Amino acid sequence: HCMICIFRLFSYAEDVFSHCKTEHQFNVYDVIRKHGLDFYGYIKLINFVRVKKPTVAYLSSLSSPLPWEEEEYLKPELEDDLLLQFDIEDLCEPANVVPSNGLNDTMMLLEQLKHAEHRARLAEAALARAQEDLQKMKQFAQDFVMNADVRRNSSSSAIADLQEDEDGVYFSSYGHYGIHEEMLKDKVRTESYRDFIYQNPHIFKDKVVLDVGCGTGILSMFAAKAGAKKVIGVDQSEIVYQAMDIIR
Repeated sequence: HCMICIFRLFSYAEDVFSHCKTEHQFNVYDVIRKHGLDFYGYIKLINFVRVKKPTVAYLSSLSSPLPWEEEEYLKPELEDDLLLQFDIEDLCEPANVVPSNGLNDTMMLLEQLKHAEHRARLAEAALARAQEDLQKMKQFAQDFVMNADVRRNSSSSAIADLQEDEDGVYFSSYGHYGIHEEMLKDKVRTESYRDFIYQNPHIFKDKVVLDVGCGTGILSMFAAKAGAKKVIGVDQSEIVYQAMDIIR
């Protein structure tokens, strides 16, 4: 059966998963558990199904490497996809208790431990990449403000060395680093803003500047260097905390 057809039948994620399990012998939780999928892996799975329209038999036969591991499957195929809003922890099912033999319980605990360790390693790796990307972005932004001509050595080359697939997970919203890194790396865009502000200091000198949607705060720093009396950066997303760190 085509999974994309199944996914279109219901208005609630729970109904979709229940139907898949009872009518098509496809348990989404089994796939998550089998492959040790984290939240991002689950998102990729759902988007892969919507894009490629695989059969249940195909999905059930998969082994590593998984076909949805590419970062492109983090992009929602369907706007306001109810399945992407579902907490995969709710899919966890209670373990079956076998009073006559504890072997099954032991094996299940070992399997759960293995997947927990796998998720922990993924989380640690993601955190390390985020910290590294933030440090590089911070250095690049500071160098851009402090120098009229951006040096092409350590800071710019460090940004250039970032691998695209490493920052893909941060593109889900403006609250993450990836999109801000891309904007900083857009040399024409960033230098145009900088040159306009620096070449027209009379617009900013002794003025109070409100930077709405400040992101990393680079335009706020340009305005401050151009002589603004006070600069207020406002952003609804959590990137504002990183902007505070960069400016400090």
